[in-house]
Amino acid sequence: MTESSSWNSAPPRSILLSTDLGCRSDRALDRALQLARQWQARLVALTVLDAADMAAVRTRAAGAPQADPVQVAQAQLRADAAANDVPITVRVGQGAVADTVLSIAALEKAEFIVVGIARNEALGRVVLGSTVDALVRRADAPVLVVRARPRHAYERVVVATDFSATSRRALNVAVHCFAHASFTLFHAFNAGSPALADGGQQRALAVDAARGAALQACQAFIDASGLPDEVRARMHVDVAHGDPARLLDGYARDRQADLVVLGTQGRTGLRELLLGSVAQRVLEVAQGDVLVVRQPRAA
Repeated sequence: MTESSSWNSAPPRSILLSTDLGCRSDRALDRALQLARQWQARLVALTVLDAADMAAVRTRAAGAPQADPVQVAQAQLRADAAANDVPITVRVGQGAVADTVLSIAALEKAEFIVVGIARNEALGRVVLGSTVDALVRRADAPVLVVRARPRHAYERVVVATDFSATSRRALNVAVHCFAHASFTLFHAFNAGSPALADGGQQRALAVDAARGAALQACQAFIDASGLPDEVRARMHVDVAHGDPARLLDGYARDRQADLVVLGTQGRTGLRELLLGSVAQRVLEVAQGDVLVVRQPRAA
């Protein structure tokens, strides 16, 4: 998605959905269709076949052992993605999944990527170590990892921040994409010296002081963001003391948030996300959807 200084900028105009055609990928497909309708965007639905997939498609084609696997996958994808009110382009690629997704995304000028569920389970450690990790590191467009069944547009969005330029871009993208949602800017803080870890009054005072400083930093971050008043009126600030990954996931669940937004530098994988390994853990354990926004590399 193109960065802009105007808060009237249009949301993404083209969306790429990457799906493995499994039944659990329907959630990502439904979300991609919902977003395409909301943004009046073009949708490219893509599935990528490797050698094992090609053999499996031939096996599934009962009575037609010589069926073209690409044509079979294309027909299934076209039927799954059928929607009269959304312009859809169906693509079937072959090869390494991440490389093919990125290649098609560039070819189709996709401004937003939606990732479906892995073949045998919810996106977990194995997939996060390969396909999703590669997309997060290398995709120019924001990458939305879908887990929850979409029942409505995103209404409650939590944006994690460490007050960096990376997290500012994540906030900007969230507001551009989901302008009518209510937002929570969330920051996890520590209370300073480990010597205070044993508790007591000094520890409580240190935590209170750190909380106050974190709240002030959040407000300063918002003040410097250039958000319009009507967006700021729907923005809540919350901070918490403790482990960021546990707090962020728990906070999103407790507040029934629809979406968590994270930023990444896009250097060496998910361990370089703005919250470090925290974001990798959030992606692995989150019950809801997570949007990862990469900070463009310096020219």
